[in-house]
Amino acid sequence: MAIEEIEYGSLASSTLINNNFKDLQAQITALSLRISANIENIQQNTNDIASLSRRVTKLEEKS
Repeated sequence: MAIEEIEYGSLASSTLINNNFKDLQAQITALSLRISANIENIQQNTNDIASLSRRVTKLEEKS
């Protein structure tokens, strides 16, 4: 489903308006899920970098 444009000055049916809101809600939900997944990936990458940094620091201390 896609959001249907309602021409200025026209009468829109409640079905059309409800379908537009449902589509918009679905798009927002999908975007929110993608953002959440990206946040999790960023957090994991940050943790991996911090871990690698600690390992490098330990190796440097041994040298």
